[in-house]
Amino acid sequence: MEKTIMDVSRHQGVIDWAKVKASGKIGGVMIRAMGNSAEGLPSKPYTDPQFARNYAECKRLGIPCGVYGYFKAADREQADKELAYFKKLLTGRSFELPVAVDIEDEVQKPLGKAALTNLTAHMLSTVESWGVYAMLYTGLWFGSTFLYMGGAELKPYDVWLAAYRTRKPAPGWPFGMWQYTSAARVPGVSTNVDMSHAYKDYAAIIKRAGLGAVKGV
Repeated sequence: MEKTIMDVSRHQGVIDWAKVKASGKIGGVMIRAMGNSAEGLPSKPYTDPQFARNYAECKRLGIPCGVYGYFKAADREQADKELAYFKKLLTGRSFELPVAVDIEDEVQKPLGKAALTNLTAHMLSTVESWGVYAMLYTGLWFGSTFLYMGGAELKPYDVWLAAYRTRKPAPGWPFGMWQYTSAARVPGVSTNVDMSHAYKDYAAIIKRAGLGAVKGV
């Protein structure tokens, strides 16, 4: 059951979510909760300025939503700090769609494939341990070049794959969502917006498994 999923951040400004819903163009939204400083290390996670409003509006209007955080960690200590920050943003909120860890930063490239794969697996397993549906977001080139995407460490986790093209990629490893464009237009959004195809009924999977909110806090 394929659905079209839009993802948004502060770059889309103030969105008219009633218009988005009325357009009938989307089946759900991935909202950026955590951004990160753009230059070098140490990482400086911050709350996306539009996160609270975007989340509240999706809830008010009954639009299925998930979240993602941009991670710049280059070692376990930094990863744990970013994860703690991310968890705070998720706590007390509920999600119908996955919780994605975005791995694609320049500072992570020098780590080498094995180290970055292990670090990414640590972040995903931590997110999963919170009782939510953990997902890896990365680009086709970045994932193929800097991560062992088909390896045992990342195999347990679903993938949201960015590859802007007209034909579905065939990288040799599975993915559940394909972000196919960054230039979609949706009523209610004043800028271009990323759009993805979801190949699984995430809302049903998450509801059935009870993975819609952080547990034990």
